[in-house]
Order: sequence, then C-alpha cells, then structure tokens
Amino acid sequence: MYEISWSHFCEKARFCLDAKRLPFTIVRVNPFTRSQVRRLGKRGTVPVLTDGARVVDGSDAIARYLDEAYPDPPLLPADPGQRAEAAALAARCDLVLGPDARRVAYDVAFAHTGLFEGTLTFSREPWRRVNPVFLRLLEPRLRRLFTIFPDELEASRRRLRSLLSDLQRRLEGGDHLVGDRLTLADITAVSLLDPLELVPDFVRDRQFASIFAWKRRFARAHNRRQRAPWLDGPPPIGYPRPDAPT
Repeated sequence: MYEISWSHFCEKARFCLDAKRLPFTIVRVNPFTRSQVRRLGKRGTVPVLTDGARVVDGSDAIARYLDEAYPDPPLLPADPGQRAEAAALAARCDLVLGPDARRVAYDVAFAHTGLFEGTLTFSREPWRRVNPVFLRLLEPRLRRLFTIFPDELEASRRRLRSLLSDLQRRLEGGDHLVGDRLTLADITAVSLLDPLELVPDFVRDRQFASIFAWKRRFARAHNRRQRAPWLDGPPPIGYPRPDAPT
C-alpha cells in the first residue's frame, strides 16, 4: 500500500487491511512530489493499494475492494439494514469528518508549528533550521489546497459539532456505532477523528469527552497508532513514528 504515514485516510486503509488480517507492504510516498503513485497512473492522492495487477486508490474504494476480494471477515454487517446503515455512516464520516478535521487541524498546526515536526518539517539539525522559511512558503499553498480560510473553518466546526454529537448518541449503551461488532463505520470514525486530538476547541470540550474516550479506547484495543491529545500545556510534538509502540 502506498501511503503518507500521518494521513488519517491512509490510517483508515491500514485499519481495513489489519481488520481483514491481510499481510501488506507499505510504500512511503513523498508528500510533495507524490511520484510513487503518479508512476502508477494515479492523480497523486493517497492511499493507493496494489494487489497483483489491480490498482485501487482512495480509502473508501480500498475498503469496498477488500470486502469483495477478501470477504472474511466482513467490514459490513450481513443484516441488510445494518449493512446500509454502516455504509452510510462511513460515507458521512468520509465526506465530513475527514476533510473538516484535516482543515481545522492544519489551521491549529500553522499557529503551533511544532505539531508538524517529523511530518512536514525536519526534526534534526541542521535541517530543522530551514523549517521557518519552508513553512512560510508551504502554508499559503496548503491553505489554498484544503480551503483553510475563515468562512470554511467556521462551517467545518459547525459540521463537526453536529457529527460528533450524532456519533456520541449512537454509542450510548454500546461500544460500536452499528450493531455489536467491528464495522467499517467504526474503522472510519476512529481513523478520521485522530487529527481532532490536536484541536483544543474539540479535544478539550467536555461535551465531546465521551467520543474521544471511545476513540482512544477503540484504537488501543485494535493496536492503532494515535496522536497525543492536546489537553493542556504546550502542544505535543509531531506524530508517532511508523515503528513507534502504540
């Protein structure tokens, strides 16, 4: 699988592969050139999965492909009603939680640039000396790419508050968003929630304490890497290395 290690959409694809108990090899993609995936004839977005001659791009398409090609264990329930419900909830998280969490997290990181350490910026001397200049050049490009502007940020916050409230209601009295076993809805929500661990407006809001507690508990139970939550004090530095313990 071709990935950028800190991408929450790539984490969703990794989680799907692990849930299927499928062995796979990671190919690290340069986040600036994306040359590794462009050589496959793709646009440059990640994740991209190759399986023999098959090339599948996008976490949602990868999840669908895995359920078709490797149906056991399934990512969606057998019951038709629950199957439709889990698929719809995963799609809503893809549409809202994924891009909106990314947008607000980038906005926070640009104000606290240590959060980029080890991902978009250098963590070792002498290269880290170029980080301030590099980020001044990079910030306007990323703000345009992900539309990180005041009106869009406010709209993202509204959508996120609505979605997180809905997710919390679904978890009242249970450990899964749909049914009583792991589904694509759980995988998608847990993976795409991760950038919000860096956003004080959400991670410190007691209104959402239960959804973050569920996310962390669920991630630990399934041996997922997670960002350190910024609950107080200075911001946590960087993102867990791919080989870091969970």
